[in-house]
Amino acid sequence: MKRKFAITDCRIPPEMERRLRLLGFDILTLPPSPTLPEAVASHTDMLLLPLGDEYISVADYCEVAPHIFTDLCLMLSGRAKLYFTSDKLGCEYPEDAKLNALRIGDRLFIKSDTASPYVIEKARSMGLKIVPIKQGYPACTTLKLTDSAAITADCGMKRALETEGIRVTLIENGDILLPPYEYGFIGGCAGVFENKIYFLGDPKTHRSYPDILSACEGEGLEVVSLGDGPLVDLGGIILSEYDLK
Repeated sequence: MKRKFAITDCRIPPEMERRLRLLGFDILTLPPSPTLPEAVASHTDMLLLPLGDEYISVADYCEVAPHIFTDLCLMLSGRAKLYFTSDKLGCEYPEDAKLNALRIGDRLFIKSDTASPYVIEKARSMGLKIVPIKQGYPACTTLKLTDSAAITADCGMKRALETEGIRVTLIENGDILLPPYEYGFIGGCAGVFENKIYFLGDPKTHRSYPDILSACEGEGLEVVSLGDGPLVDLGGIILSEYDLK
């Protein structure tokens, strides 16, 4: 029997967590890292990088949240592997973005001069193509829909993705909450599992909703709103499944 799970920020609003549970997801919430800026200290895309069945975090964070990785190991039951780098996360860029990379298909979009060298080495060992970019937060700024399509408000990311043959929908910035910052980003407010895309909030509140909806439906994805209010940037949601023993 298979069970679905979601990994996200421990500050996920209760109503959104409840909806995820009602939709059949077991939930792992990430506690804050004491070394990251408070606003993003529990963000999934800052603390845990999924590369297919490989998950990468930093050793220091494993000491903060050992239960997360124990639970994840139990759920994945040998199907996936966890790796920990010796990188130190910091409160300023680029030290806060060591794990911030975006895998789409067999490509990894990453700012290679600031990200963790371990991530690049691991990706290459998996046969992934490293695509150097200027954006230090690709996982934040870009929402992967499929292995051939994405949404972003970042023109530089749009160019880099399109160069690799990926269909890109460009949206406007704003309408995504990430206090105390002016706004958050599309990659931090959603996650895809099977043929559905789950938004942390209601995407209808975004000024580019028609374009977002068209992009999702064009890839055969059903849009699911986890909340009734504005979109919230929590560093995204990692969604997957495991075999219930």
